[in-house]
Amino acid sequence: MAIDNSRKPKIPFIGLLAVKNLLVTKEDLQKGMSQCSGAGNIDLALKEYFLSNELVSSHNMERLLRAAKALEMRQKEFKFGTIAVRKGFINQSVLKLALEEQEDAIKAKKNFRLVGDILVEAGMLTQKQRDYILKLQKRVRQEVKKVSREKVNKTLSDDKENIAKDTETPALDNSAENLSEKQEDKSVLLEPEIIAGGIKLEISKDFMGAFLSKTDYFDNNITLTETKEALLDKGIVLGIVVDEMIEGFINSSGFKTKSFRVAKGVSPIQGKDSKVEFFFNTDYLKAGGLTKDGAIDFKDRGEIPYVEEGTVLAEKIPMVESRNGRNIYGDEIETIPGTDIAIKYGKGAKLSEDGFKVLAAVKGFPKYALSGHVFVHQEYVTEGDVDYETGHIDYDGNISIKGRIKSGFKVKGNDVAAIELDGGIVTADGDVKIAGGINEGKIYARGNVYAKFIHKSEVICMGNVIVEKEIVDAGIECSGSCVVENGKLISSRITAKMGVKARNIGTEKAGPNVIKVGHDAFTEKELEKNREQVDGLNKQIAHHEKKKENLKEENLDLQKQITELAHVQDRSQLEEKQINSNISSMENTVANSEIIQESKMKIEQLKIDAQEAEKNLDVCFDESEKIEGIMGKEDKEIKVLEERRDNFLEERTNLIVWAKDNPGKPVVIVEGAMLTETVIFGQHSEKRVTELIRHAKIMEVLCTSDDGRSLNIYEMQVGNL
Repeated sequence: MAIDNSRKPKIPFIGLLAVKNLLVTKEDLQKGMSQCSGAGNIDLALKEYFLSNELVSSHNMERLLRAAKALEMRQKEFKFGTIAVRKGFINQSVLKLALEEQEDAIKAKKNFRLVGDILVEAGMLTQKQRDYILKLQKRVRQEVKKVSREKVNKTLSDDKENIAKDTETPALDNSAENLSEKQEDKSVLLEPEIIAGGIKLEISKDFMGAFLSKTDYFDNNITLTETKEALLDKGIVLGIVVDEMIEGFINSSGFKTKSFRVAKGVSPIQGKDSKVEFFFNTDYLKAGGLTKDGAIDFKDRGEIPYVEEGTVLAEKIPMVESRNGRNIYGDEIETIPGTDIAIKYGKGAKLSEDGFKVLAAVKGFPKYALSGHVFVHQEYVTEGDVDYETGHIDYDGNISIKGRIKSGFKVKGNDVAAIELDGGIVTADGDVKIAGGINEGKIYARGNVYAKFIHKSEVICMGNVIVEKEIVDAGIECSGSCVVENGKLISSRITAKMGVKARNIGTEKAGPNVIKVGHDAFTEKELEKNREQVDGLNKQIAHHEKKKENLKEENLDLQKQITELAHVQDRSQLEEKQINSNISSMENTVANSEIIQESKMKIEQLKIDAQEAEKNLDVCFDESEKIEGIMGKEDKEIKVLEERRDNFLEERTNLIVWAKDNPGKPVVIVEGAMLTETVIFGQHSEKRVTELIRHAKIMEVLCTSDDGRSLNIYEMQVGNL
């Protein structure tokens, strides 16, 4: 069997390119590969899977197919060069130059030239050698074999008939393994081919195994070298068994009905992302939203879990490192590498000794933040009102207030609970629960907001706004639902991504309500705020890096001074030694006494210079040490700022993913009556109510023609409950 140019890695190029270009996720690709695993043409099947599931547009699919075709052609060219080098026709340097010339032509959008043609034109390869390699790659039509087809067909037929009755045991120890492996792969073997010496060669369809057996006209005189050359001529270069095993196959009287595995590829290992398993409810916004039939998808989540110190809150499952495989032809089988993620924890939590678990460091309430951190919040309780006696409350945990939050006072924490909010301001990373009502207050929460009523207040939250009685003259923005369970929505501005539900909407005397559904105002504001925070941190990081760079230059100047002063000391010592040597060699005569005296004075001056250099060295060393200390502090500050920035970036990613996983529901449900002048905005359309509506569901829908075709027009339609 010649090399089949249709063989490809287990993951088709269009799949790898789709992931690389962020058109699909690794999970999408894995699902697609699973769906298409039994297809005869995996490339075509995966293409249809991407298109039918609307994962890749037809335009992008055309781009992927063109890129995949180019990549496949380029791989064939690399294989051509590998064979040419292995055969000794050219060396590696010549191949590298030819491939670079081809790549330059591709980048310049010139006509594509085969590497073989480039080498022939350069006189590095003969036409006969080029055509020989192309035949091995089956890129040109091959000559018909001289072996009698009738004889081959008869032999193959006889072999099949003899399988059931052949009891001869092969001579090699691994024959049983070879047989079972071949039998397992029998349904995935390519058509057999006769090679040198009457040997039958069979290749598995995944090109990961090659099997030999003997025909009736097997040549017992065939040598080890001839057998290996026959395998090489078929392009089989990887995973070939040791020579002793091939000789055993040749010398054995068996292997006529049982096969001998002569080559085995290196199986790829697909990477798996690391993941973190949590042992408490992390989706604290799961409750909420309106179902398609208008029911409230609001479940009683029960009490927030309370954990003891040492409780395991999360555990990291390590990633699996990927390993590219290679088939028996030496082709690389690409894999998708796994991605490692860090396990994060904050206040109230700690890491286990093995580094794979997050434990509660204190008693309290566990919380998973958008930044990916696990916290354990303790609770702060105040028995009375938040007023001048308590002052503002800013606590990194849950806050329980047994009284009111009075006007002008601020409360900031995780989950915040109070009896009433009377003009105060609440900022919460979790839920806000006001047992009574909210009057002229402001709330910002990353969780849900619960209250008996809301009057003349502003509420912005990531979850749901659940009110028992009424919302009057208020501004509400939430990424969940806004629900007035038993009362009215009056003269308010509501933006709710997951829809609005109320018993009655509007009154005859009050101003109209303005309702936006399907819009995610909270996420838009959060992303904008996140961007500003990241930009601010980047500026701070740049400031500290600039400061560190200036300190580095200052320290470099000091190092140069230290080197120069050290040279002064060295030169002084050398000169002093030389002068002393000269003095010792002089005769103690009147003529030399003046020279000796001058030399001694010079020695004294050299000592003074050395001492001065020593003092300056001490100063420079002290200054350099001080600068290095400051640089160390700058490094720590930069690291802290980078960690904060990375947390914000991860928070942004998680927020975007959350918003994508929770698409808006442009629906308004009124169980009683909706008065005129109410204005409803959907994602693509709007409606001004001009007549009384009762027991209705107003939902934005995509209009279609009589034959069912989309008109790309949206409208707010009124339907009965």
